[in-house]
Amino acid sequence: MKKPTTIKDIAEKLQVSIATVSRALRNSPEIKKETKEVVLAMAKSMDYHPNLLASGLSSKRSRILGVVVPTINRYFWANSIAGIENIAYKEGYKVMIFQSGESYQKEVEIVETLANSKADGIIIAFSKETCAFQHVAHVLERAVPVVLYERACGNIDTSKVVTDDQNGMFQLTSHLIEKGRKNIAYIGGPLSLGVCKDRLSGYLQALKAAGMKSKDGNIVSLEDFTIGLAEKAFRNLWNEKEKPDGIICFADILAIGVLHAAQQLGIRVPKQVSIAGFGNDETGRYLRPALTTMSQPSFEMGKMAANILLKEIDFQGEPHLRRMEVIRPTLLVREST
Repeated sequence: MKKPTTIKDIAEKLQVSIATVSRALRNSPEIKKETKEVVLAMAKSMDYHPNLLASGLSSKRSRILGVVVPTINRYFWANSIAGIENIAYKEGYKVMIFQSGESYQKEVEIVETLANSKADGIIIAFSKETCAFQHVAHVLERAVPVVLYERACGNIDTSKVVTDDQNGMFQLTSHLIEKGRKNIAYIGGPLSLGVCKDRLSGYLQALKAAGMKSKDGNIVSLEDFTIGLAEKAFRNLWNEKEKPDGIICFADILAIGVLHAAQQLGIRVPKQVSIAGFGNDETGRYLRPALTTMSQPSFEMGKMAANILLKEIDFQGEPHLRRMEVIRPTLLVREST
């Protein structure tokens, strides 16, 4: 196996000092442009790659941000990560991305790994199983900044970037009511998640504000966010004696499942039933009928979380005010309602 090229190897080849090579590779203003060009050319020809961990030890910064999300194969999370990386790259940081797979135990292990790997800070969206938060508290005690993203909790003293889920779902439900829907069902996720509770609360508040009563049979809490479970939930609702004329879904991925099931059953959307989601997944606009949804600016939210985390890192444990950013989603009315 070929031994990795070091700064010392480059210095010996060029017959200059190690300090000169090091400064040239860091683009130091102390080094002449011509010298930098020679050093960079030699580094490339010798297949030199910097040791990021060693650099981190010397500077006391790893220049690495950790990001923990439930999954990366959903539009909201993927687009959020793109926003985070956009800011991190501009500021000279690398991003390590992990998915918990909605597992609390895996989330705990990931957070511990990031802390032990000397990540400068962590952005985390909790798994559906996460009801205890000691793993985050322990990281904060070690002076590693943490920003809670989208799926947060109120009893951790750290900055947060979240959606105004309750108000967003209130708007979405009110939209269907204004369209004349009288029997609106709700398909949501596990109520262990605060975001699921908030969106359900918004739905219930909208019904109450319109003088409509909620029916227990019209509220479905799924154990996971999958198309298959949403399809099954809709079929069960449609088998009821009093069929729903509107379906509100916690997320677009569920609404896509509902729409697919409705089309398989030959149900006309929106004439017989209106269907709406939440999140503005890119897929929704290309469906027929196109999906009405609440748009979350996920890319901008990711950028905001990264900017906040970088400011937290700069404080280096000094007392400061935590930021709580609540982003209001926007109603996008399309053909499905």
